[in-house]
Order: sequence, then structure tokens, then C-alpha cells
Amino acid sequence: MTAPYYQDESVTIYHGDCREIMPDLDFDVIVTDPPYGIDYAGYNHGKVAGDHDTEAVAAMIAATTGTPAVLTGANHFAHLLPTVGAWSCWDKRTNESADRMFGSPFELIWASGNDRPGKMYRIMHGGLVNADGANVKRVHPTQKPVTLMFRLLSDWAADGVILDPFMGSGTTLRAAKGLGRKAIGIELDEKYCEIAAKRMAQGVLDFGPGQAS
Repeated sequence: MTAPYYQDESVTIYHGDCREIMPDLDFDVIVTDPPYGIDYAGYNHGKVAGDHDTEAVAAMIAATTGTPAVLTGANHFAHLLPTVGAWSCWDKRTNESADRMFGSPFELIWASGNDRPGKMYRIMHGGLVNADGANVKRVHPTQKPVTLMFRLLSDWAADGVILDPFMGSGTTLRAAKGLGRKAIGIELDEKYCEIAAKRMAQGVLDFGPGQAS
């Protein structure tokens, strides 16, 4: 078993390939923003590790059949998903005049199960606008705002331990910690393990929908 890169009373972080680490873990729900298979390179942050294909995503989905899951950006790998699931939309611009901002104005989110309709999440985030606060620096090319992950966890994540096998800078874990949930993160790129560990050590802030962390 791989030793944790970081661990506290709520969060455990592992550095490595999720395909090798996941079989040794106990978890109840997956919430993650996986590689899209588009070889994405964000402004000032370089390429996303493992984003040259969707092999790791396919392996994760195959290995966790039956486990509740919430996957952001799932429109990029929809052909890999089970047929049953609910689609939600994150509107990053919230108004038409902002649609000209750099990047996609929306992102699709898939949640397993079909007992509820999808939701709209209108959280402005893009260009110079950061939903986590004007002075909060983004450190990952596809970094999600904590507010979005807080709401996704609150709306879709089943009870129990949350696993993010493509952790990035740790936003899912940060939101989970704010909700008092236990969470596990796995990340291939060690520099983001270090960034995530520092974020976890900041202490828990009181945040919720419409607030930043």
C-alpha cells in the first residue's frame, strides 16, 4: 500500500496513478474532474498530466461500477459513461455579454442514478473573474471554484467517504473538509499534491453556496 503524501483527521492525499492506488482504498462515492483526453494546456499553468487520452478515466469507470459518482466535464468522455445518469450544467458566465470571455462558457456534469433531474449551477468564473475571490490565485489549468464543488457535494454526493482520483489542486477535498466530510485524493503530478496539502492545512473555513473559500 502506498504511503499517504499528506493526512489529517479529514483528508488523505496519495501521489501516484489512481489505477494502482484505488484497489487498496475504501470509499463510498467518487467526485472528480478527470482528464478530458484533449491534451489541454491552460494559460500560465502548462498541460494537465495524463490528459493525452481517456484511458485512466475509462479504467476508473470500469473499476468502480455501481459506486455513486459525480464527474465534471463528462461531455468529453460521454461514450464511456453508463447509460443511466443525470446531467447538470455549470453556467460559467451567467449572462450573454460575458460569453465572449476566454474559454468555454459552460461545462456539463454527470451524476450516476436517474431518480432526480439535473440542475443548473450559475457561478461566474472565467477570464479575470474568479468565483473563489478576486485575490485568490488559480494554480491549476482546469481548477474548479470551491463554491461549485461545495454545491455538487451537497446536491449529489452520497454519504460516506469521498474519493477524488484525479485530485488536481485539491478543490474537491477542500469543499469536503468544509462540509465535515472525509475525503481521499489521488494525484499523478506531485507539484499539485504539495499545493493540495498546503490548502488542506489552512484550516476549515465557513463557506457555502454563493460564498468563496
